[in-house]
Amino acid sequence: MMPAEMARVAALQAPLLCFDTCTVLDIMRDPTRETARAHESQAALDLLAAIESGTKLIALMADQVGFEFGENAKAVEEEATKSLKKLRDQLARIDAVAAVFGGVGQTSVRHLDDHTARARAIVDRWMAAATPAKQQPDIASRAFVRLNQARTPAQKGKDSMKDCVVIETYLDIVAKLRSAGLTAKAVFVSSNTADYTGETRKTLKSDLAAEFAVLGMEYAPNLAAAKHFLGV
Repeated sequence: MMPAEMARVAALQAPLLCFDTCTVLDIMRDPTRETARAHESQAALDLLAAIESGTKLIALMADQVGFEFGENAKAVEEEATKSLKKLRDQLARIDAVAAVFGGVGQTSVRHLDDHTARARAIVDRWMAAATPAKQQPDIASRAFVRLNQARTPAQKGKDSMKDCVVIETYLDIVAKLRSAGLTAKAVFVSSNTADYTGETRKTLKSDLAAEFAVLGMEYAPNLAAAKHFLGV
């Protein structure tokens, strides 16, 4: 983020939403999965409207998130398409069995025909509306130190370098925005609760919580929680 953009965002005093790759991909994931929730999808749409307003909410996107999205979006989209086809096939088999026993009618899932495309369109709007959070030259070295010290989201025995880069990028830019005068709420959202909350699955691990507290940041495990914390 250039100095002029930094000053503009700070002066706007709009709340900040920092998101990781998992969060934005979740918007377009297979809707038949057990963890899919309508209120979280609605929160994604509500937050997008606030982001696109240009004044109600600023969504910061770390460079690393953009890279990872480019690498994984197509596979996530294809998985959703495949799962919906599986659902159609399953319902067709059930209808056929029901017909043998005198059942009349067929289950309609026509409303799902373009679901994947509609979800992808929302995600593309989200990515286009986000404000780039550029990775500064020292971020990689800071992320490597975090990794070696096994500080959240890093874990011993796990390659968490990319996650560490994302966190260091957001810590860096939020700190600069605070120094520039931003006092609005700031939330980091990630559905990767295994790395961020550990076994509790409820509260952020204490080491990162302490870093967030210094910058007045909150952690949200999903977009519905993020919307609540941000008050938008």
